[in-house]
Amino acid sequence: FFQEGGRGIVPRSPMRAARALQPLTRPAATGGWWRARRALHAHAQQAQLVSQGLPTFQVAAHQDTNIILREGGAIPKLGLSTFLTPPGEATRGAVSHALSEGYRHIDTSELFKNERDVGAAIQGSGVTREDVFITTRYWHAGGATPVSACRASMKRLGGDSVDAYLMYPPKGETLMLKVWEAMQGLEQAGLAKHVGLSLATLSEVTAIVRAKLPIPRIIQAPVCPFSPQRELLALCAELGVHVSSLSPLGGGLRLENTVVGGVA
Repeated sequence: FFQEGGRGIVPRSPMRAARALQPLTRPAATGGWWRARRALHAHAQQAQLVSQGLPTFQVAAHQDTNIILREGGAIPKLGLSTFLTPPGEATRGAVSHALSEGYRHIDTSELFKNERDVGAAIQGSGVTREDVFITTRYWHAGGATPVSACRASMKRLGGDSVDAYLMYPPKGETLMLKVWEAMQGLEQAGLAKHVGLSLATLSEVTAIVRAKLPIPRIIQAPVCPFSPQRELLALCAELGVHVSSLSPLGGGLRLENTVVGGVA
């Protein structure tokens, strides 16, 4: 998920960029983050900078740019994050533009307050819902159960299911495990194709394994050259958990790093 300093880079060729970034989603291939930086640099001259107020972009997947998940299904390697995108025209315009450029993975959350606009943009894009991978999230402090919160998100998004429904882990291992156990009802009810964790840590994944609860299919974690999280990636590789990076270039704060610049 590219969230680099408030502006987004949209390569003119999402397919080419996604192939160049292939190692990003392979847990054992931490060197892929440097390759990602090189790919973005190579496309810089033909990239489109999104105006201020629009979100940063991820490049989403088609066909050979998908990753097959454990127990079936596929997720685009890259996509669009709507984090910090204001509800309304900003979100609708960003999502519409991304879809027109070939993006097929849209990431949102009930906390972003823009799910309704994400859904409207997808419905008006001319791209079929089946061709778009939608990720949204559950926040336990909202008071709703995972099932009821997911149904509310689906209503705002305008569909009968979501592709990935991720929970923000609450503080405290006991509560975290309780909420994670409740998340399992989503797949059983056909509301979410895959469940997982957002902003996951090594200790949280380890706690789930130790408690012998179902292993997440997907987690999101802030993995970048400055925070490679090798232990987390190694554990997820062993368990067959797909890892999506949040801010893979370090949040836009270290793009002037001499080592990163030298590699690019």
